Amino acid sequence: MEKAKFTVKTFDYFNQAQKNKDNSDWFNKNKSQYELHVKNPFTILITDLKKEFQKDFPHIPITPKNISRPMRPLNQAEREGGLIKNFSHISIAEKRSSLFEWNPGIHLQIGTKEVGSYLGLGLYMVSGRQLSLLRSGLIQDFDLVHSILKSKKIKSSWGEIKGEKYKRFPKGFDENDPASLYLWNKQFYLSQDFNQKDIMAKDFSKKVITDIKAALPLLLWIQETVGVYKSAKNY
Repeated sequence: MEKAKFTVKTFDYFNQAQKNKDNSDWFNKNKSQYELHVKNPFTILITDLKKEFQKDFPHIPITPKNISRPMRPLNQAEREGGLIKNFSHISIAEKRSSLFEWNPGIHLQIGTKEVGSYLGLGLYMVSGRQLSLLRSGLIQDFDLVHSILKSKKIKSSWGEIKGEKYKRFPKGFDENDPASLYLWNKQFYLSQDFNQKDIMAKDFSKKVITDIKAALPLLLWIQETVGVYKSAKNY
């Protein structure tokens, strides 16, 4: 396994990108720095992820094409924080088939302190369709899901399920039923934050792969439970 070589220069690029967020000339002059210190290590990392996980996601191409673009389109730049991005990310998820929902998957972002660096896995943006299926699945498969989330590997590397929770318990379910424990969650995902030292560590790629492996049973369960939105025309 070739190691993903994120360095101080990776973060130097992001910090300068933040300072020059609306300057396309700056990016053109520094594109080689992006290629060398951001895109190249991300390419190595996603190649490692492909070797480890492609068999688990037969319908999701794991490829360097998943790496986000370094610049936003002009029509998005003003409302999304500038033309030049101060972060880069990769996502492994089914292609969206609806304007109204995202599919469960894996998301890794590296950037400045302002935007954060993190690894996320699961279902972040939950549609009404997904929520209904997820709740039914959590009741039916509670023992399985609970055993995954309480495993030592999950607790040590990911902690608890993240995201917002309801202030009032959802109607139609028994709050006193032990199997309703996770119905308080509006979202259903795991995440962990990284600092610059974490990302530059020699074993960063190995850690990402190890932690994804630990949480993979949860992601596969979510994917099977909510499926993908079916429509006459795919989005």
